[in-house]
Amino acid sequence: MSRQTLFGVILIQVTVLAASAADRPYVRIMDEQTIPALADGPVSDSIGLPHRGGSPCCATPAGFDFAAYAWHNQPAPEGGTLYPLATANPPMINSAGQIAFMAQVTGVERNQGIFVADGDTLTAIVMGCGGGGGSGDPGSGVGDPSPVGGTFSGFFMGTVFAPPINDAGDVLFIADVDGGSAPRGLFLYRATSDDIITIAAVGDPSPVGGTLTAVGPGSMNNCGEIVFLGKNSGTGHVNLLKWTSGVVTKHVAVGDAAPGGGTFSILAGESLGYVDGTWIPIGDVPGINDAGQVSFFGIVQGGIAGRGLFVTTGGVHEWYVDNTEATPIGGTYLDFQGPHINGLGEMAFFADVNLGGGQYNSGWFVGTPGNWRKALAFYDEIAGGVVCGQAISRNPMRALDDCGNLLAWSALRYPDSTELDTMLICAPDGDQLVVTQEGDANVLGGSIGGMNAWPTLNDLRQGLVSCYTPGTPGGIYNAHFVFTGWLPGDLDGDDDVDLADLAQLLANYGTTSGATYHDGDLDGDEDVDLADLAALLSVYGVSCP
Repeated sequence: MSRQTLFGVILIQVTVLAASAADRPYVRIMDEQTIPALADGPVSDSIGLPHRGGSPCCATPAGFDFAAYAWHNQPAPEGGTLYPLATANPPMINSAGQIAFMAQVTGVERNQGIFVADGDTLTAIVMGCGGGGGSGDPGSGVGDPSPVGGTFSGFFMGTVFAPPINDAGDVLFIADVDGGSAPRGLFLYRATSDDIITIAAVGDPSPVGGTLTAVGPGSMNNCGEIVFLGKNSGTGHVNLLKWTSGVVTKHVAVGDAAPGGGTFSILAGESLGYVDGTWIPIGDVPGINDAGQVSFFGIVQGGIAGRGLFVTTGGVHEWYVDNTEATPIGGTYLDFQGPHINGLGEMAFFADVNLGGGQYNSGWFVGTPGNWRKALAFYDEIAGGVVCGQAISRNPMRALDDCGNLLAWSALRYPDSTELDTMLICAPDGDQLVVTQEGDANVLGGSIGGMNAWPTLNDLRQGLVSCYTPGTPGGIYNAHFVFTGWLPGDLDGDDDVDLADLAQLLANYGTTSGATYHDGDLDGDEDVDLADLAALLSVYGVSCP
C-alpha cells in the first residue's frame, strides 16, 4: 500500500483481512495515517455489550499537572516563530524532564531545526535551511556546520524521525547536508561538549561489507550505545547496526542465524521515498535499554516460528514472543510491530491477533516470555466509551517505564457516535487511567484537540501529550505538553507509596552513580540520597484512585 506523506511516500506491507466500514476500528500507522483494523465487527455493535478485554478503567486520577513546553507561534531562539506541527512530529522526553523535537521556523532563513525544551527554556541545538529533508532544496547554505563538512540543510519531519534524547541531554537525529562529504547522515548532539558528531553517513563502509546506501533512524540509551537501521550496497538488505564509542558494528543482519534454527530474512520492511529520489529505511527501528539489551522484530525462514520479537542480551539473541503463541486475549499472535524495552527487560508491543473462526483483534501487550498481559485492545470499555482507534508501536518512542506502566493513545467511541482522542496510562494491574481527553481544557487557555499517537514516558512518571489546541489565544494551533504529578515514589508500580517502596529505596541508599528510578532515584541525578528519601516520605501513604 502506498500513501502520500508531507515529504514523501511511505511503502508498507499491510494485510487487511476485514472490509473497511465507517465505524470499524482503525489503526494509526504513522503521523495521522490510518488503516482499517483486523478487529471483527463495527465498534457501534459493541457499545452496551459485555466488556471484552479486561477491567474497565478507573476514574482519572487526581494530581495530573500539565505544562506547555513548546507551541505553535512561540518565539524561536534565533528569531521567527516556531511551527512544530505537534501532531505529526512527536517529541521525546528524558528523565531530566527535557524534551527534544523537530520543528520548522517561520519568518527566517534558518527555517528548521532540532530543539530541546525544559519548561522554562527553548534551545535550538542545530539549525538548517531549505525545503526540508529529502526535498532536493538545500537552501542558501546558512545552516550550522556539519561534522562531515558543509552545512546542515534539511531535517526530517514525521513520526518515524522523532529525535531520541537521553538523560544527559544528548540528542540523536537524521539530517541532510549541503556541500559535505556525505549527503545525509545520522548525527549525535553531545550536550556535555556542546558539539555534534557523526554516527553513520551515506557512503560509509558497512560492517557487513560494502557501503551504506541509506541510513535510518535509531534508538539510544544512557550508556553511549545507539542501534539504528542501515541499508547495504549490493544486497539492498536493511540490517540492524550498533554504534558504541565511535565504532559501528553489526548487531544482526539478514542471513544471520536465528535462535533455535533458521535465518533472519527481514529485519526492517518499511521505507520512505522522497522527491529527490532517495529512500530512507524507517522501520522497524530496534529499541535499547541501559543494560544494553536490544529489542527487535524479525521474520525468519526455516525457524521455529515465522516471525516474532527478539531481545539480545550479552550478544545472544532470544525469541521473546512469536506468531505461534497464545495471547492474553485468546487466539494466537498474527503479526507484530516495533517492540519497546524498559530497564528491567520488559517489552511492550502492538500486535494483531487471530482469534480463530475468522475473528481478529489487535492490541498492546506488555511483559516477558511466558508472562504477557494485555494493556489495551479494541472493544475495551474505558470512561464510558469503546476503543475504536489504536496506534502501532514504534521505536524510539519508548512508552513503557521501568515500573511496567504503558502510556498509550486511543480513540474512544461513545453511544452518540462521538469519537475522542484519549491518552491513557495502562498500569501493570490492568487499570487503564485517563490522563487527558480531547475537549479537556489546556493550560494555554484553549482545549485539548486531536493528539499525536506516539507519546513517551520517562521513569519519573512524566509523559508527553502533543496535540491540536482549538480555541487557544495567540495563534497557538498545536503544542507539546508535559504532564507530571503521577505518584512519584511508587517504585514497585502497584499504585501506592508504602513500606515496600521505602524498603526498595533504602536497599539502594547510598548509591552514588547509575541509579534508576526503580532503585529509588526520584530526582533523576543517578544517585539515591537524602533528597530522594525526603521525596518519597513526602508522599508516603498516598495511593492512586
